Amino acid sequence: MTHKTSESAPDDAPPRIEALLETAWASLRDGVADARHGWHQAAIASIGTDGGPDARTVVVRSADQVARTVGFHTDRRSGKIDRFRADSRVGLLFYDRALRIQLRASGRATVHEDDSLADAAWARSSLSSRRCYLAPMAPSSPIDAFSPNLPSDLLHRVPDEAASEAGRDNFALILCHLDVMEWLHLRHDGHVRARFSWDASGACSATWLAP
Repeated sequence: MTHKTSESAPDDAPPRIEALLETAWASLRDGVADARHGWHQAAIASIGTDGGPDARTVVVRSADQVARTVGFHTDRRSGKIDRFRADSRVGLLFYDRALRIQLRASGRATVHEDDSLADAAWARSSLSSRRCYLAPMAPSSPIDAFSPNLPSDLLHRVPDEAASEAGRDNFALILCHLDVMEWLHLRHDGHVRARFSWDASGACSATWLAP
């Protein structure tokens, strides 16, 4: 079900900054559950091998308000694994076109491959998602001619559960621990913008920003 925000919608009363944070996390959870939600996908930016920005789009697989984490899955053979290990800084960008709400966030990414968190994420993955991790070649490998990089017998079908388990060795979970979140709601009667940040103890500071 898609979460509808009312805290920053036009109203006689001003929006409450604490409620915006709750709405942001509720929308992140809705994005995980609903593939049609504007926040089901996010742009993720990290530090590239040349020291510059490196951005990509990922499917958001988890959102934990207590832990302040947002998670996505990747192939452990992907180059982004080494990049996150070399420099864990990460930026995230969400935009809901229907509601005209943007969320920017930043923090640190951790890689999980063979621990209980990765095991649980794999167990929740659909068979169609698991098929991606049966790719014979590592992502971004140069190839002489076009290839969908899937086993030939899986081009037009998903594997059964037993066959899908071979992909577990290539699966990884990335968890982004958020230290800053910035909310922006584009409104005809005046935009709403707020920033939330957490210190090392976990204490949250909230402040309004000029749109």
